[in-house]
Amino acid sequence: MARARQQSGPIVIRRRSLAEDDEHEAAGTWKIAYADFVTAMMAFFLLMWLISVTTQEQRDGISDYFNPVAVSQERSGADGMLAGRTVDEEGALTSPAGVGEATLPVASPPVVASVGQDDREPAGREDPMPHPEGSPGVVRDLLSGTLFGVPERVRDAEYEEFLRRREEALQEQRTFERVEREIRATLASVPDLSPLADSMVIQQVPEGLRIQITDRPHFAMFAVGSAGMNEQGRRLVQVVAGVLVDVPNGIAIAGHTDALAYSVDGRYGNWELSSDRANAARRELLATGLAPARIVRVEGRADLDHLIGQDPLDPRNRRISITLMRRAPMPAAPDGRAPD
Repeated sequence: MARARQQSGPIVIRRRSLAEDDEHEAAGTWKIAYADFVTAMMAFFLLMWLISVTTQEQRDGISDYFNPVAVSQERSGADGMLAGRTVDEEGALTSPAGVGEATLPVASPPVVASVGQDDREPAGREDPMPHPEGSPGVVRDLLSGTLFGVPERVRDAEYEEFLRRREEALQEQRTFERVEREIRATLASVPDLSPLADSMVIQQVPEGLRIQITDRPHFAMFAVGSAGMNEQGRRLVQVVAGVLVDVPNGIAIAGHTDALAYSVDGRYGNWELSSDRANAARRELLATGLAPARIVRVEGRADLDHLIGQDPLDPRNRRISITLMRRAPMPAAPDGRAPD
């Protein structure tokens, strides 16, 4: 046993001083300080970001939420910070009778409502940021991710409205296409009118579906200088009226002449002639069964709007224009979103 102790050497017991213990513990404290610094920097940059993306009104709302209480300056009771009173949800602090100093109102804390609860603002403070459905304030918007833009539900509602209006416009466009097909099919089915099919010019324009009955070298609706419609002209107008009678859209009628002018001293000219021819077409449409309330405009355009601009005397410039007015214009997609 003695030999074993001699081989292992003497046992040394070392006692550490308190200073060494403190030095060892202090060696890791920089990590805690660094973590606190990083956290503070993150909070700082978050604050800077919030300031840069919010309006002044939104910043005021956030400030009001985190400072819901205005401390009363009144001293009474124990003369402490709250002067022996508590800030409750029932109203503001008041002074006891006989105290002449004024008090500042204390607003009740805001209520963040959940689904199914009343979205009521507490008495004593107005919501600094109005919301579409009466939501109580900024915190709800922060939680729902809608503070810095249009709420998703609003965007969806706008897009649903756009899709509805677009469908109405597409349905109306299909109606216009059907009207054109029926007019051309009717002309082709009547032997003595089929040669006049090239006198019918049908096109979709921003106003609606424009149907123009034009003169040709071999065909004229009116005698020269006359507003009396001949038999062939009446039959063409009747074909158009027969197709339009079941379509609810309004109808605009315009008369056009060529550039051949009356005498300078005459009291009757292309303005009067084009207006009289437009009214002759209106009377024929009504006689075919079209409701008078459908007519929204009748006008004479004289020789202002030539169909063949390079030849003002071309017979095709003499025409009657019947426009089936558009009721549902194609809407623009909200927020630049492309339609599905």
